[in-house]
Amino acid sequence: MLNILGYFSSLDFYFIILFLIILGAITQSAIGIGFGIPAGILVLLEPSMVPSCIILMGSFLALSNAMLSYKDIIKVDLIYSFTGRVIGSILAMPLIFLTLGTDYYLIVFGVLLLIATYLSAKKWNIVATKKNITIAGTASGIMGTLTGIGGPPMAIVYQNSSAPKVVATLNMFFGIGALFSVLLFVYFDLINLPEVMKLI
Repeated sequence: MLNILGYFSSLDFYFIILFLIILGAITQSAIGIGFGIPAGILVLLEPSMVPSCIILMGSFLALSNAMLSYKDIIKVDLIYSFTGRVIGSILAMPLIFLTLGTDYYLIVFGVLLLIATYLSAKKWNIVATKKNITIAGTASGIMGTLTGIGGPPMAIVYQNSSAPKVVATLNMFFGIGALFSVLLFVYFDLINLPEVMKLI
């Protein structure tokens, strides 16, 4: 435990992050999205944890929740949304390479956070068709891979759908979708041991 705490600047900072992660976990478990909430603060406090650590932790949490309600998952929707997620994640990688670790990343993060806020605040009347789900999955893949916040596009497309099935489907989508982003990070050597220790 002491070795893990050594990866953080102070014990107080560790507990702040722990509180943010718990808050995100509660939201994710309740409505199927929300684990990316801490990213907006973590990018200022500890930029090295965004997006890789948030995505990796979110993947484990979402998959765990999805397994508990597997029977409620809308399989067809999952196929189309995950296809979009793969496309979006791949599209996001060049921007990750160009900006991660620089001040430009904070600019990209801020712009995408503003877009996410706008999308979440605006009232939409969108039906969860295969086309819309795929588009939302792609947008979620881009935003989620870049920032760890990929919920708003999926929340919009499912806002008029049955809650239990949507929560289960979203958890599985974010579980395997975030895991795909993590695999991309591992392949391109964008996740290192200190980051893994922080998420533990």
